[in-house]
Amino acid sequence: MSGRRFAPPRLGALAFLGVYVPNFKMTLLENSTSFFLESVSKAIQAESDSDKWKFAVLLLVQAIETSLKERLRRTNEILVYSNIDKPRNTVDLGLAIERLDKISKVNLKQSDVKSIKTASDLRNQIVHFEFDLSVEQVKSNFVSLVGFYTSFCRDHLDSDIVSLLPSKLHSELLSMDSYIEELENRASERMMAEGIPIAEVWECPACKKYTFVIYDGTDTCYLCGHAERIVECQKCQALEFEEDLKHVDFGDMKRWENYKAMCKECFSKLENENPYDEYY
Repeated sequence: MSGRRFAPPRLGALAFLGVYVPNFKMTLLENSTSFFLESVSKAIQAESDSDKWKFAVLLLVQAIETSLKERLRRTNEILVYSNIDKPRNTVDLGLAIERLDKISKVNLKQSDVKSIKTASDLRNQIVHFEFDLSVEQVKSNFVSLVGFYTSFCRDHLDSDIVSLLPSKLHSELLSMDSYIEELENRASERMMAEGIPIAEVWECPACKKYTFVIYDGTDTCYLCGHAERIVECQKCQALEFEEDLKHVDFGDMKRWENYKAMCKECFSKLENENPYDEYY
């Protein structure tokens, strides 16, 4: 008999105990659906335990990302990977959107792209930074993202995800949506009572509802309470969220700093036309 050694067949971690462990395999769509169902379940639990919101959001973002990958896979499986020459890591949300648009010809509405960006921002904030959002903000974003996810699955994956929800979870989700509508109605009634002009109401960067009042320096969302300074562009005097302004140094040759806060439109013109002279 030769000295060759034969490796025993792989029976699984529990095989030595006599326990049969079947393979666990799910398609991308099945995986996405399971994330979504668990996300809704966590959101319902969060009504009585607010700590569950972070898990509800993380699971929902994962459901969205996986659904985008499934749509890419239907175009070509290699598109699911960030580097098609070395298919190891899969695409992130940003690259998924880009490929869906340019290769899969899936034309997402700007509001849908904004929803995906919101999803990415929320996940990054939960995972990498301190998670400091009001329950109203999280709940509003959650319901908005659920709307995007279910619509995307219906329109681009031919899947009625909502029909897979257990009846109790479905009714609870509708109740949550109604809660957001109630908050919007209350915010509208308040704005009407205070005589806030329509032009003085913007989309809130936190809850994504048109309830952010800039009138008379209020600079606060009447739905979720988010507050953020509104300032003037130093070029055109247009009002803008302070966080969205671009700061450009127009210092002279002596290296004196001379920063100007500019809105996106003026900054874009500056990049394209380069009209520095008028700032000196």
